[in-house]
Amino acid sequence: MKQTKVILKSLEIKYSNIDYYNLIVDKIEKNVEKNPDISIESCKSLIEGISKFILKQLDNTYDPNKFLDLQPLFKKALASISTYNKNTEDDFTNRTCSLVHLIGEIRSKRGDISHGKLSPKEFNSNSIFSKLVMDITDSLLFYVLTCFSDVEVSKVLEYRDNPEFNKWLDEENPFGNLSYSRALFDQDLVAYEQELINYKDLQETGNG
Repeated sequence: MKQTKVILKSLEIKYSNIDYYNLIVDKIEKNVEKNPDISIESCKSLIEGISKFILKQLDNTYDPNKFLDLQPLFKKALASISTYNKNTEDDFTNRTCSLVHLIGEIRSKRGDISHGKLSPKEFNSNSIFSKLVMDITDSLLFYVLTCFSDVEVSKVLEYRDNPEFNKWLDEENPFGNLSYSRALFDQDLVAYEQELINYKDLQETGNG
């Protein structure tokens, strides 16, 4: 998992908590020979976890409490990246969703941890196959995380980051006992961001 380790390390500058995924990378590598199905199961977990991480950073509509199967979760993460990074190979990466789905199915049938199995198991993977899954996961996540790292707006806009603007917007748009700025942020983030840009332009020109 050399490629994934490299890109995770580079992302720690922006996202200190992303180093958590190194624990799963270690589990993949340590078990690829002696416990192939644990290694494959960990590959599934790594893809799932990184997909959630990307969505948390880029998609304000993402609800981490709402369960998504691995394939739609991964596809949603890819879509969130391509929204900001137009240099992604969308057709190719979207087709890899079927491969990700297959890894999830293998984990469900053969995984040793999340789904306890009656011994002896009906299906067992060998180390050659687990290494193949590991190498595919490594290359795929390296590409996805590299595309993610090129996203300039990777930090999601937070309402609390602009208290002066929020106050100004509320004063300009009386909304009874409610906060207009909060309502706009929650209901139409694009419009909120545009208002913020306009506000900053006014401040820079001295007309605010």
